[in-house]
Amino acid sequence: MVVHETVSIGSWVEVQDGQLREGWRIVPTEEADAMWRRISEATPLARALFGHQVGEQVRVDGPEGRRLVSILGIG
Repeated sequence: MVVHETVSIGSWVEVQDGQLREGWRIVPTEEADAMWRRISEATPLARALFGHQVGEQVRVDGPEGRRLVSILGIG
């Protein structure tokens, strides 16, 4: 049986946005700390990633405009 892990609060997510590859842990707002690569569940990126799986491309609508990010890994 194959289990498909999806992005949720607490997930470590590795994404690629164009040439930029980065990883973030999605946490409750009060635990967010960019220095420790922890983003709030309320950010446009986190909201767009929720419920998606590795290999999917997700549209993120944020202050800098609309962009596509690819999910490379979830942990």
